Amino acid sequence: MRIYFKELSKSYLEQKVFENLQGSINEGDKIGIVGINGVGKSTLVKIIANKENCDSGIVKREPSNIKIKYAMQDICIEESKLVSEILLTNNLGIKIKKLLNELNLEEKILEEKFENLSGGEKTKIKLISTLCGDFDFLFLDEPTNHLDMKATEWLEKHLRKLNKTIVIVAHDRYFLDNVVKKIWELTDKGLKIYEGNYTDYVNQKDIEVKTQTREYENQQDKIRSLEKIISDRTEWFHRAHDAAGQSDFLRAKAKKQMQVVKSKEKELEKVKENAVGKPKKDIAAAFNIINRNIINMKTAKYLIKVDNLRKSFGEKLILKNETFEVERGDKIALIGENGTGKSTILKMIMGLDNEYDGEIAVNPSIKIGYLSQEFEDMKRSNTILDEVLQIGTTKNDARMLLACLMFRGENVFKKIDDLSLGERSRIAFAKLILSGAQLLILDEPTNYMDIVSCEKIEEVMLEYQGTILVVSHDRYFVKKLANKIFELKENRIFKFDGDYDYYLSKANQKEENKENLKIKDRIRILEYEVTSINLKIDRILDLDEKQRLTDEFIKKSRELNELRNRG
Repeated sequence: MRIYFKELSKSYLEQKVFENLQGSINEGDKIGIVGINGVGKSTLVKIIANKENCDSGIVKREPSNIKIKYAMQDICIEESKLVSEILLTNNLGIKIKKLLNELNLEEKILEEKFENLSGGEKTKIKLISTLCGDFDFLFLDEPTNHLDMKATEWLEKHLRKLNKTIVIVAHDRYFLDNVVKKIWELTDKGLKIYEGNYTDYVNQKDIEVKTQTREYENQQDKIRSLEKIISDRTEWFHRAHDAAGQSDFLRAKAKKQMQVVKSKEKELEKVKENAVGKPKKDIAAAFNIINRNIINMKTAKYLIKVDNLRKSFGEKLILKNETFEVERGDKIALIGENGTGKSTILKMIMGLDNEYDGEIAVNPSIKIGYLSQEFEDMKRSNTILDEVLQIGTTKNDARMLLACLMFRGENVFKKIDDLSLGERSRIAFAKLILSGAQLLILDEPTNYMDIVSCEKIEEVMLEYQGTILVVSHDRYFVKKLANKIFELKENRIFKFDGDYDYYLSKANQKEENKENLKIKDRIRILEYEVTSINLKIDRILDLDEKQRLTDEFIKKSRELNELRNRG
């Protein structure tokens, strides 16, 4: 089975989305599609999945009856339906209950109306609905949106094991690393295909840029050399011609030099015709601007001290008497499942939520920059530059940092009202950095951003010399940035004094220990049951009952031996 397409073009209201795209999806492929927001990734997937028509080109499906499942960013589900009505179809009850269990959803959710579920629960139900269908090719558009880390990890494992052809539009780089084996990069220049996962793609792109840079520099050397030869020979010709007078020998020699000049001019023209473009250089993060107000500023060792903090919403307990500190230079990622209270902790630290027991002490000498998930404080009629200048920075500094965040040239004069949420997020971030804050408190800073935007934010964050406390579900971002991990789980904060890889190693070890304890407990139970059944067999006279107990004895003995071997 395969799908191939060629010469695909699409426009909306005379605005070109893409043109002349070609490619193919073969059975067993696991493809990730990346590109900046607005380049047409979702549109391309819809056309391939037969959910939208192209303006020109062809899409061929072989065979024509390939079963395609397409799940977009926001699946429309009738809100008044019961979850059981949405999921329990085609005799898939057992499979669905297994998936509910894996996603930590209780079976009683099946009797709830979809409209009464939390945002996280709705996302999980949509996932189950998508994955339980009958399909050959699966198309997913931003499947990790609104998923917490645990649910995303579950989805990764499920898709890795799924023996189907999968195409995914995603901005979650860690997810792409763990699921796909091929990357499609969609740009305004077309579609380019790279073998491997996201990290392989990044490495190949880096090699491409270095190769193109070498070719460009060699080509420029060649052009300069030819131009010098042409200039020198032309100058020699004019001097020789003027001095030749009636000398046939000198005139012939001068003429020969002009033949060389014409030959070199043709060579130069050919070199310029086949010239590679100059590679675009990313503007480096402006270290001095980012750290100007904090690099020489002395701050206390502890910026935040939290003691015996307890927080509830009605009967729902969020935190149970937790204590922690934020030290100077920390880059802390606060992680946990949706609904556990991560954003609430940030709001309590910022003084936006004072309904709690315990003590939160924030060093009064430090300046804090806070980024929430909303941007209501922006004046919609402002230009980007005007909005950033409001914090009191210089125009030069503002334009330099905005350029690092991909607002270059005339783009800084765009109105806030005309920007996407991802663009507004970058502007809010620029304002924080330029404010001179020594402590940044960030709530999902990479939400709404495409991959390129995330990478630009990371570049600036890695240069930043202050302290950071960030809530994020973006594991790639957390892995690059954090030197400590705080996990909010079961009303407690578990602290890991190391980066994300360190956290994973400790968390996996903990899960292994829990699994080993479960195995040991099960072994003890089986040993008791096997002994008890064996004693009963000796006393039972009824042959049918004796056979039933014998079968049970054999079954439990086998399970016991398997668990002992695993231990």
